[in-house]
Amino acid sequence: MQTPPADHDAGPSIPVGPGFIALYMAAQVGAYIAFIPLLTLLLPLKAEAIDPAGRTLALSQIALWGAVTAGVAGVMAGIIGDRTRHWRGGRSIWMIAGLAGTVASYVLIHRAATQSSLMAAIVALQISLNFMLNPLAATLPERVPGRQKGLVAGFTGLAFPLSSLFGALVIGVWLTGETERLTAVVLVTVAMVVPFIVMTFRAGPRSTAKPRQRPSLAAFADRDFLIAFGSRLLVQTAVALNVLYLLFFLDQETGLDRALKGMRIEVAMAVLLGTSTSLSVLAGLMGGRVSDRIGRRKQLVFGGALLLAMGSLLMALVPNWPGPWVAQAILGVGVGLYGITDAVLVAEVLPDRTHAGRDMGLMNVAVTAAQIFAPLLGLLALAWFGDDLQSIYVTGAVLALLGGAAVMKIHRVR
Repeated sequence: MQTPPADHDAGPSIPVGPGFIALYMAAQVGAYIAFIPLLTLLLPLKAEAIDPAGRTLALSQIALWGAVTAGVAGVMAGIIGDRTRHWRGGRSIWMIAGLAGTVASYVLIHRAATQSSLMAAIVALQISLNFMLNPLAATLPERVPGRQKGLVAGFTGLAFPLSSLFGALVIGVWLTGETERLTAVVLVTVAMVVPFIVMTFRAGPRSTAKPRQRPSLAAFADRDFLIAFGSRLLVQTAVALNVLYLLFFLDQETGLDRALKGMRIEVAMAVLLGTSTSLSVLAGLMGGRVSDRIGRRKQLVFGGALLLAMGSLLMALVPNWPGPWVAQAILGVGVGLYGITDAVLVAEVLPDRTHAGRDMGLMNVAVTAAQIFAPLLGLLALAWFGDDLQSIYVTGAVLALLGGAAVMKIHRVR
């Protein structure tokens, strides 16, 4: 593999203000709202409505092909964005296209009446989402100076827990119909993403020259980068397993109908997600400040992954209520602590700052790949253990523990 010529751009030096950080964080949260509530609640419910008997298999297959599409679309969005970032509007033009495609995809999801039509809608959504998410990922290295990257990464790391909280409260509790749930997701996504698009479109591109570099996997030759990638892949797969099968786990394994008589399964799931997300936000904010104060990232990343493993294992070992509630609380703390400190660690472990945008794009493939491995591992576990969803959470615990342990081998970051 031939390494492309270096891009000698010294990187951004002008500090970003509170307004930029606020709009950037809002856009990240809005983009996550476009798919987190879908994965946790809307897609499982839609799969069950279409095929009640084969809901678990259908969910796994749709999630798998959607994730494969996301992997390919993410790479293509990165390449196209790099090649056209000197255009008027820069990467914002692809965010506009991605947002429009996301809205159209939700219309297709609502109209889907068969497994194949639902799968086609999810594939369209994954393509659209990645053309919205990739420019957001590239914003950190391209527009934020090095001394502010940790701060901004800490705020944007709240996108996952806040979008989960939205899914728990708005989608799980306040709204009950499919149409109003899907409409709420679309309206909130548009409202939170559009202001950032307007701001960056008016600011124009940061580069007026056509990029000279070609797509390259050179970063994977760096040992620390490769370890960080592998660690993120393992832990994010564990998180995805928990999210993807939680609704069915509550319905099938927990005896929820006896413990909480009269409570809808969506409301019970909202209680769990509300608890875990609230704790996740608190743990993330505290973990980010502690990480900056002590100057150590690896130990906190490992601590977050360890809590994730403990929560997943508790889900499997104590499935009866209130075991899942306690388990999801522990998982929430783990997700918050891991998510924030891992985001900062990754920003510091990049092998070449002049290729930060390209390498951040490669690192984000780990998250996309986790969405591929999660349903694939779920299918394998269900085939081996006879539709036993507890086996999925044992698998998640093992993956989280391995991912957390791996990050301790990184040399370049304390």
